[in-house]
Amino acid sequence: MAVLSVMAIQGNPDDLLARMEATLDPVAARKAPQYGAISSTVVRTDDGIKILNLWETEEGRHRMADDPEIQDAVRAAGFPKPDFKGYEVLKIRSAAEGAKEIERRIADEVWTKGKLDVIDELIAPDFVGSSPTDGEFHGPDGFRQLVERYHSAFSGIEMRVERIVAEADWVATNWTARGTHSGELMGIAPTGREATVSGMQFSRVHDGKLVESHGLFDALGMLQQLGAVPAATPAHA
Repeated sequence: MAVLSVMAIQGNPDDLLARMEATLDPVAARKAPQYGAISSTVVRTDDGIKILNLWETEEGRHRMADDPEIQDAVRAAGFPKPDFKGYEVLKIRSAAEGAKEIERRIADEVWTKGKLDVIDELIAPDFVGSSPTDGEFHGPDGFRQLVERYHSAFSGIEMRVERIVAEADWVATNWTARGTHSGELMGIAPTGREATVSGMQFSRVHDGKLVESHGLFDALGMLQQLGAVPAATPAHA
């Protein structure tokens, strides 16, 4: 279970922070990931600072405190011996998790289930998107037209999120989509062939909606599966 550890240090907040950044932070940046650190926040209080560290486990935070290099850095900063109080974390909701949820909903609700009404909820009015085959498109209407174009060309579309990583307001999604070519696509008549395509999406979220999203996918592979482009012939030595 995740654990939040909290410690207060009295003194001048600006001086305490400067000492922390000069001595403790360089060591903690190397050591904390080894012990399952998730995040660290320092806040100003009336009589000093308060440090709030989020850990994957209770054991990890104690191992960090017992690390000799960490202890040396604490002494070099002139800080008191660490005396953090731990709290069991019941729920975490971050901007990054919110960004992941938006991307998952777009894959599941919009692309797979075809719920076009959800687009207005997830796409900002000033949204800017781009793809290798469709160029740049704008706003909920531009995104809706993109989805409609592929849904008219492919039946039974299913998009699956394979991997997703987020930091602050940016989210990167690795996805796989499949469907049956049952309508016209870029001048290509329906072939009845099934196609499977993988791609990457890099998106930014603001106020709970996508404001920009740039996609890359194997367009050549899709066209080869549809028979519109000859498949590459392996080179022989």
